[in-house]
Amino acid sequence: MTTPRCTIVIPVHSRAGLTRRCLETILADPPATSFEVLVVDDASEDETPGLLAGQPAHVRSIRREQRGGFATACNDGAAEAGGELLAFLNNDTEPRPGWLDALVEHADAHPEAAAVGAKLLFPDGTVQHAGVAICQDGRPRHVYAGFPADHPAVERPRAFQAVTAACMLVRRPAFEQAGGFDPAFRNALEDVDLCLRLRETGAQVHYCPTSVVTHLESASRGRGSRDVQHNFDLFQERWGDRVERDDLALYIEDGLLKVRYRDTYPIGFEVAPELATLKPGGAGQGVIESQQRHISLLLREVVRLTAYVAELELQSRGPGDAPRRLPGFSPPGRVPGPAAAAIEKEILELQQQIATTGNGFQASPILAYERLLSDIRSVVEESVPEDATVLVVSRGDDEALELSGRRAWHFPQEADGTYAGSYPKDSDEAVAHLEELHSRGAQYLLVPSTSAWWLDHYDGFARHLSEHARRLAEREECVLYALEGESR
Repeated sequence: MTTPRCTIVIPVHSRAGLTRRCLETILADPPATSFEVLVVDDASEDETPGLLAGQPAHVRSIRREQRGGFATACNDGAAEAGGELLAFLNNDTEPRPGWLDALVEHADAHPEAAAVGAKLLFPDGTVQHAGVAICQDGRPRHVYAGFPADHPAVERPRAFQAVTAACMLVRRPAFEQAGGFDPAFRNALEDVDLCLRLRETGAQVHYCPTSVVTHLESASRGRGSRDVQHNFDLFQERWGDRVERDDLALYIEDGLLKVRYRDTYPIGFEVAPELATLKPGGAGQGVIESQQRHISLLLREVVRLTAYVAELELQSRGPGDAPRRLPGFSPPGRVPGPAAAAIEKEILELQQQIATTGNGFQASPILAYERLLSDIRSVVEESVPEDATVLVVSRGDDEALELSGRRAWHFPQEADGTYAGSYPKDSDEAVAHLEELHSRGAQYLLVPSTSAWWLDHYDGFARHLSEHARRLAEREECVLYALEGESR
């Protein structure tokens, strides 16, 4: 058997359904690079062993009888790999065609790069990972998470201090020289630590935006708040001030943050609206901020649609014909300023007209998400009293908590109410977390359509809701439950 150039290492612990989907996606459109797949079964407790036994010859598997965690599983896979290149890949991913070839081509073109990370997208098409920045509070974070996938800031290949191992190509000699992943980290920050150690050897770490993977964002492995704090404490102890806090430098480099200096203070700052807004000082400012954000998104879509329609009109003209304008659409100069609803109505009408032409035009995913949030707020207004507290199954989007005066909490969340940053490891953990928040005053649970996979993935959690909660509304946009009775 010919030795493959690249070994795709997939660490798994249970979640056989995710593993099956990941493997099917890879094999449905296999890379041109010679490859093998090596799945490391980290003591799975479901049908994973049977699934792996039925795979083709170039999909190998090894099994650990005791669970070792992400770092240990990846290290075991690297030790058994046949390729000179190691592509670490989470099983909660769906790689898009060409993903591995793009990573390999980037590595070949940049021999100074020991590791190359991919662009990861949330299921709604927005960015989950486009490189890792060390923020001003010392925490590593995925830069530009939530940005459009085609934003110029995430379309640039470049060097970073770290990238995510959810999809990361590493040269095997460099991986071995660095000592692999450190099992002292518990399912988080192993990748950042490895990248920083690779950089200490003089190598670089790169981001490759042409390698695109959809990521379910840690559904394949859970971690509690204790693990999060342990990982950060270990990271701070090991790296502390040895790493550059580079998030602001990235924003400035990408033109999203500008500093205007004057002869006297205060200096001026210009911040791109997609990056940040000033923290509101009162309820009125919060409303204005929300309206400005909505209008900004709508106007950006108007510009995009206007350019698109102009191209269509140009293509439809014959010799000597006058310009043909699609009916019912106002050019940007006539767009009413504060009337977001009017702008949105015109955009939606135009989108419908363009869609009927069958030319493959895709509406803005950000605008669609804003529309989804608007529809969800209407459902909540109809069904939930103003003084109620609503849990929102989210991935940390604070805008999803803006529910027309109702109190809203992230689910799952940390002890201080911030988004947990990871999903429960199983249904029992999800139910326990729900009941804890119920005992603290949560009265409703909102599951947006973007999080509907929870009810399939955590089947025990779904059964708990059917037995101990009342379904108030079930719409295309969301499902709303009333958490009735005393906490159990």
